[in-house]
Amino acid sequence: EENGMIINIRRALAIQLGVLFLMSLAGCGAMDQAAESPETVTRRFYELVSASKEEGGTTPASEAYKLTNGQAANMNLSQFLEIIKNYPPGFKVKVGSAEIKGAHALVAISFKMPSSFGGEYEVKQELALNLDSATRSWKIDFTGDTHGMQKDDAIAASKGEAPPKKE
Repeated sequence: EENGMIINIRRALAIQLGVLFLMSLAGCGAMDQAAESPETVTRRFYELVSASKEEGGTTPASEAYKLTNGQAANMNLSQFLEIIKNYPPGFKVKVGSAEIKGAHALVAISFKMPSSFGGEYEVKQELALNLDSATRSWKIDFTGDTHGMQKDDAIAASKGEAPPKKE
């Protein structure tokens, strides 16, 4: 009877340790996730761009730049400011849902543009974001380096070469 009791205690202990191990794995998985969703980052980016157009100054634009992959893509703040200067005043973006695949996400966006025929028309696009492994935050692929073709593949295609093999 003592042997049976010892075996039951060992089983219970093994089950408890297994549950604790699984809970710790789930906790680690949660730490791998970004604090903000790709949709939230996209929404905040366009709100900051809009604010910079309406209020002037570089503070909102500088904050928007920090949400992009600008530094990794060798785009400095001055170049970023030149690009967003062309956005129309009152530029508003509707942010849809994100399709996340690992460290990459595509967020559906839409916005209205003035038509040369009068009125407006709606533009629908997807915005690429990448999960920055260092900061565990989503960064907008403002230069389009990772949307569709990878940079090396695009350069090879433009030269009429086969893309480099990735192993």
